This record gives sequence, structure tokens and C-alpha cells, in this order.
Amino acid sequence: MGDWLNLPISNSEIDAFLKTKVGLNKQYEELAIHDCESDFNLCEYENLYDLNVLAVKLEQMSEAEKTLAAAYCSANGLKDISSVLNVCEQINDLSYVELDADSWGSKEEKLGYALIDNDNSDLKATLEQCKLGDGVSAYTYFDFEAYGCDVALNYGYFASDELFIVSNSDIDPKLYTIQELKETLNNPRLEAT
Repeated sequence: MGDWLNLPISNSEIDAFLKTKVGLNKQYEELAIHDCESDFNLCEYENLYDLNVLAVKLEQMSEAEKTLAAAYCSANGLKDISSVLNVCEQINDLSYVELDADSWGSKEEKLGYALIDNDNSDLKATLEQCKLGDGVSAYTYFDFEAYGCDVALNYGYFASDELFIVSNSDIDPKLYTIQELKETLNNPRLEAT
């Protein structure tokens, strides 16, 4: 037996789903999730109530935050609900650089441009002020790829083609328990039945 379930829903709706659609009872006490639409790599034996907590948390996040959390979890091999929830809860502690996936060049070159153009206006201004023959600025000749490569090797990692995570990001995937995170969400759908 089985059926599709769209989360988040109330815990009482999960109870009814497990009883009527999955057929859980004293004889059949286990379930597996064989299909899941999620940006996170989750296990087929996750607790449905914990997945519901994650779904409620994801409702509260922006699309950019969800993308960042999914990329961080994927890059760091975080697949259990507790770790994913902790990353989502601490997402604002993550230092990152967004890359223009549609622009030309390697990831390192895109990182170099993003760092100079968006995050380091003083260096950009200095490069533009420094004139080399015929009034061409040093910015034109700057090796953005080498700069991006150096930053990538020394200060972080590419979580995806669109995101570079800075290593000093202070996320602890075990900081809170699922119960603690559930309580901070204070959502009536998560109340026990």
C-alpha cells in the first residue's frame, strides 16, 4: 500500500495517512519513502513527522535560502533530517558568494569577477584608477581566473556552479535537536495528536 503525500500537513493528517493509505498497524510497523520531490538528498527511511518539521521550516525560507541550504548540504554530504534542519536554521551564518551561472568563463573566473565587482569595491577602484598605456586600466588586464582560483584553493569551496561557500562559515549540523527546532517553529501543524 502507499500513496503520495504533500507536506507540510498536520500531525493528525499524517496519522490518518499512515493508517489508511500506508496500512501501518501492529503487524506492519515500517514504511519506506520510495519517491520524494526535494532539493535535499534524503533517506528513504526518514521519519515522516520529522520530514513534516523540515517542510514547515522550508515554508519560512526564501528560494535563495533554500537553494543555498541544499547546495551546502550536498557539498558536505549532509543527508539526515537533523543536519538539514540545522543548516536551514543557521543559514544566515553562512558566508557565500553568488556566481553568475549564465556568464562565460570558468567557475574560478566567475568567482574572481564576483569578488572584485561585488565585494571588493576598493580593489576595483584601484585597478580602474591605475592606467596602463593608452589610458587602459589595470582592471582590463587583471587575471580574474587566477584570483578566483587562489581564493577557491585557500578560502572555501564551490558548492555548485552558482555558489562559492567561504570556509569560515560557522554552521554546526548537530547544534539543535529536531525537537528543539520543532519548538522554535511553534507551528500548530506540528503538535502531537
